[in-house]
Amino acid sequence: MLPVYITQRHARAMLLLGTCNPSGESAQYNGLYYTANELAALVRGVPVKTEHTGNEIGRVVSGFLDANGALQCVMEVDESTLEGAIASGFVRDGVAADLSLGYSVDVQHTDDHLKAGAKKMLEISIVRKGARKGCHIHAFQTDNAAVVYKARAADATWDYFEL
Repeated sequence: MLPVYITQRHARAMLLLGTCNPSGESAQYNGLYYTANELAALVRGVPVKTEHTGNEIGRVVSGFLDANGALQCVMEVDESTLEGAIASGFVRDGVAADLSLGYSVDVQHTDDHLKAGAKKMLEISIVRKGARKGCHIHAFQTDNAAVVYKARAADATWDYFEL
């Protein structure tokens, strides 16, 4: 496990570890998803939100690519705010167990096709059901308590709802 360095920690905070994006696409890929090279860029300091809306409830404190090239992030959620406390409760209770990237893509139009240009990471959201396969919260820790590792349900409960 890689060390995580936190310079300023909120009085009441939950740390989350999860997969924010599956392994990136090849360098020749021209689309809206991130390539492996783009994922290698640092995501530290990116805001954390819930369901891609509302106020920021925390920040990404560390990010790295795992052996498979998937983006792993450590996030700090400020539990001293109402929104942060509610989101942390949803994570603890398994209501919100996935992660989703919010980013913009510069799309260039030409006569015969579209070309995806620069991508800018806007936020990472804690969500009920993520859009990308494998983007889950794997573990969390509150205050100085033991780390809790999240087990994934055999079935995707949220798949039964149209979200």
